[in-house]
Amino acid sequence: MDILVIGCGVSGLSTALCLLREGHHVRIWARELPPHTTSNIAAAIWHPYKAYPPDKVTAWGKRAYEVFKTLMVDEDCGIFMTPLLEAFYTPQPDPWWVDAVENFRHARSDELRPGYQDGYVFDAPVIDTRIYLDYLVQRFQKEGGQIEQRTLTGLEEAFAHCATVVNCSGLGARELVNDRDIHAARGQTVRIRHNGSRLALLDEENPQQMAYVIPRIRDMILGGTYEEYVESTEVDEEETRAILNRCASVAPELANLRPEDILSVQCGLRPVRSVVRLEAERLAPDRLLLHNYGHGGAGITLSWGCAEEVVALLRQHRS
Repeated sequence: MDILVIGCGVSGLSTALCLLREGHHVRIWARELPPHTTSNIAAAIWHPYKAYPPDKVTAWGKRAYEVFKTLMVDEDCGIFMTPLLEAFYTPQPDPWWVDAVENFRHARSDELRPGYQDGYVFDAPVIDTRIYLDYLVQRFQKEGGQIEQRTLTGLEEAFAHCATVVNCSGLGARELVNDRDIHAARGQTVRIRHNGSRLALLDEENPQQMAYVIPRIRDMILGGTYEEYVESTEVDEEETRAILNRCASVAPELANLRPEDILSVQCGLRPVRSVVRLEAERLAPDRLLLHNYGHGGAGITLSWGCAEEVVALLRQHRS
C-alpha cells in the first residue's frame, strides 16, 4: 500500500519504519524535521512519564524496551543501558510498569541521598536523541522511505495524496483533527559536559519541580520542568538556575559546575492527553486514518510498541 505518515518525530519515524518493513510504500510529511523536532530535545531515558492508560502503556513500553535492547548492538544508534535510581521521600509499592523492565529492585539505604526513604533501581535504556533521531532518518531513507518537509493545511490535502494516512502529529493534532483533549506541557532542560557518571537519577516528587540527571554518550541532560498549558519555548534563565540547584541536591558532584560546563539550554512541549490516541478511523470506504499521538512525556519510551500496534491495526482494517 501507499501510506502517508504525518510527523517526523520519534513516533512518526518509528511508525514509518515499521510500515516500510511490512512491505508498504511510505512517505513522511512533516513541518519540522530532525534535528528540530520535540523528540530531539527529549532527555531521553526509558520511563512511562505522564502517559495513559497504564495497562496499554506498560505493554507498549515493554515492547519498546525489548527493541531498544536489540538496537544497542549497532554502535551508531545512540542507545545504551544504564542503571536508573528513582528516589522517593516516602516508602513506595512496586510501580505499575514493573513488569516492563529488567533487574528491578528497591534501593538500599546506602544508595539514597539524605531525606529519601525509598527508591526504584532498574536497568533503563538511554536514548541519545542527538544521535538516535538521525539514525532513524537514515534507516528509513536507506530502506526506501521518503521524507518531505511540508506544512499541511488539513487532512484533505493528505488524502488527496494517499488513501491511508497515519497521524503522528503530536500537538499538531489540535488543528489537524480538531482534538481538544491534547495540550502542551513545557519542559526545560540543561545540557552539560559529561562528568563520567553512568548512573541516571530521577526525583519526580521534588516540591520545587522535578529533578533528573541523565548521562548520555557525549553529554548529560539536567532537568527539568513540567508546566501544563504553557507553550513558550523561550529559555527562562531563572529556571535554568533552579534546575542546576535541584540537580545538585540529588547529585552533589554537580554543585560546582563552571559556565563552560553548560553546553546549551533548551525547551520543548510535551503532547499530553488523557490517554494515548492509538486507533483507526474509516472516514470513507477508500479513506483510512490511523492515529498515534498524545504520548505525554513518554514518546520515546512507547515508540516501538505503539508503532507495531499501528501495523497491527492496518492489517485488521485491510482484512
